[in-house]
Amino acid sequence: MDYLQYQKKINDVIIKCPIETGIEILVYNLLDENIDMETYSLVDINQIWKKIDGRLSTVSGVPDIAILSPDFVFKKETVGKVYGFVEVKAAGVSLRDTDQVIGQMKKTSHFIYTNGIVWKYYCSQKLKWEKNLCVDKVPYSISEIKIDKDEFEQLKKEIQFISWKSDF
Repeated sequence: MDYLQYQKKINDVIIKCPIETGIEILVYNLLDENIDMETYSLVDINQIWKKIDGRLSTVSGVPDIAILSPDFVFKKETVGKVYGFVEVKAAGVSLRDTDQVIGQMKKTSHFIYTNGIVWKYYCSQKLKWEKNLCVDKVPYSISEIKIDKDEFEQLKKEIQFISWKSDF
């Protein structure tokens, strides 16, 4: 996906139906293109019930997306690993470190927190990088935005460089 396609899709969500699910689909698609799917499995987990599989639950609920080992089997807690979580918010929502986010971060070494415009990557609960894709650098806009091409390309590279398997 190039930055113009991303810009069109995020503006469709912002203008036509500004809900978290629309951003989550866009985030999932971008991650799917930039994470090695032979080494990892990307799974939308936001609708599973808490405590059905302890590996996917946190003290503050279930994140939206998980990066898993390819051998992961749901409800078989000895088969497979969770490498990271992604929490997605609606485009107009501020990315504050709430109790929900802090609780989810504690469960895994790798954590991405995004509203589709601002992306934050945490490793071992420490912020490692942040990307603001909006040209105007207004991170919580609920009106049409323009995506910064260079920042978008840097985001894709940063996602590709995450060593999901490594624990820190």
